[in-house]
Amino acid sequence: MKKWILTAATLVILGVAGAAGYTVYKIYYSHPGRFSSELSIEGLKRTVAGNTLTSFENPSARITFPPEYAYLGAHRFILYGTVEAEQYMFASSHPDGSTRSLINVQFEAILPEIEGAYDYSAAPRAIRIGPLEFHVDADPARRHWLVPNGLPGTDAERHYTFVDERGFPVPKDYIWSRLAYVPEDAPRHEMLILQIEDLAPTGLTAPALRLGGANARDWQDLLDAHLLKLEQGIKIEALQ
Repeated sequence: MKKWILTAATLVILGVAGAAGYTVYKIYYSHPGRFSSELSIEGLKRTVAGNTLTSFENPSARITFPPEYAYLGAHRFILYGTVEAEQYMFASSHPDGSTRSLINVQFEAILPEIEGAYDYSAAPRAIRIGPLEFHVDADPARRHWLVPNGLPGTDAERHYTFVDERGFPVPKDYIWSRLAYVPEDAPRHEMLILQIEDLAPTGLTAPALRLGGANARDWQDLLDAHLLKLEQGIKIEALQ
């Protein structure tokens, strides 16, 4: 008969793991992500050919990404029980095959029975790509050790799990940026271009780039270069 010997260290590890699991469980059940629906590929309203996405409404535009991005697929779901969401996902890799960059073009429409509208006027900056003006915010980010793809039911979790299953896991440290477009005549709709860029080639980490970090003074220049690359690399044309 086997004897199981639990050392103090083992008990501590089990205790930490149990506490962490309980914390995630508690957070999830107090988070609106638990009201998100299952994924579906039926009824998608946009199309993709190569690295070009065509949206026929809100906005009516053709969006082309640099050739190094491969289209991975799309799905739709009800986010948080309040918003109809569609995600169209692209990825590029380093020469060794690891994830270099991920792009998620996310379209949202608030459900008819839900009040509200989108407003990004508080975003720190804006950029224009073709005919569209985007409100922009960005941060250095690190993949969470406990929930690397995010809390279940969140839009980030749906995106990151999808690309992870196709061989593009989220990098450990990266630049996260969000470009948000809200049609002036339809503020209950939005289009987000959500991009993450691996920080490994820079030799920098997210904690070091944050306020108070060892490389915090490098963040602004890094961000400016990152956004300029997006502005110059993405092409948007209005549909006639």
